[in-house]
Amino acid sequence: MTAPVYVVTGASRGLGKNVAELLLAAPILANVVVVARTEAGMKELAEKFPGQVEVVTGDLADYTTGEKAVEAAVAKYGKLDGIVFNAAVIAPVASVATLNIDEFKKLFDINFFSNLVTMKAAIPYLRKTKGHVVFVSSIASHEEHYYAWEAYGSSKACVNHLAATLAVEEPDIFSISVDPGVMDSDMQKEIREKHGERMMESHHEYLTKVKEDGTIASTLGPATVISNLLVKGPMELSGHYHQFDSEILSPYLKA
Repeated sequence: MTAPVYVVTGASRGLGKNVAELLLAAPILANVVVVARTEAGMKELAEKFPGQVEVVTGDLADYTTGEKAVEAAVAKYGKLDGIVFNAAVIAPVASVATLNIDEFKKLFDINFFSNLVTMKAAIPYLRKTKGHVVFVSSIASHEEHYYAWEAYGSSKACVNHLAATLAVEEPDIFSISVDPGVMDSDMQKEIREKHGERMMESHHEYLTKVKEDGTIASTLGPATVISNLLVKGPMELSGHYHQFDSEILSPYLKA
C-alpha cells in the first residue's frame, strides 16, 4: 500500500508545522507537500524526513501557489489524499468605520479565496482517492463577534460555509472545519504585541493573561485532532464545524 499524500498550508511554523510533522512521522508516514511564505521551517521538515517532503514556497495571496502545491503532490507522488488549509492572517484588525478595504481584500485572498482556488484544483484528484480536507477555522467565525475582527471573523465564516458546501457537492470527499482555540502561536503573539490598541480591552487583556500565566494551550492538541481527521475522519462529521476539544472530536485527541 502506497503512503498517503497530503498538502499542508502555513506549514513553516506553529500549528501547520506540527500537523505536517505528525503526518510525516510514524504511524502515518505520509508524503507531504508543505506550503508557506517562509522557507526555513519547511526545509527543516525536508531534512528531518528525507524523501517525504516537497516544499512549495510562496504567498497564498497569489492563487497559483496553491495550484502549484496540488500539482507538486501529483507530479512527485502520483496522487493526493487530502489537504489541511491552515494558512491565515489576522490583519487588518480594525473597526468597520476605520478599516482599509484593500487590506480587507488581501486578507480574504489568503484566508478564503486561496482555499477556494486550491480546492477547485484538487477536487479531481480527491475524488479519485475519496480524500479528506480540513479547514482551520475560529470561534470568531460565528459564536464570538470580536470588536475590530470583522475581516478575520468573516473570512473564517466563509471557510465554514465552504466546508459545508463541499460536503454536499462532493459526497465522496470528507470536509470539516475545526476551531483550534486560543493556542501559543505566532498569530497570538502578533495579536498581543501589535493589535491591542484596536481591540476591545477585555479581549486583549484575556489573550495577554493566558500567555503570561502559562495557561495558553500548545499547538500540539489541535494538530493531533487535525492530522487524525485528515487521515480517518468519518463521513458523519463531514460538512460540520467543531471546536478541536469538543466531546465529538475527543477520539481524535489521541496521537
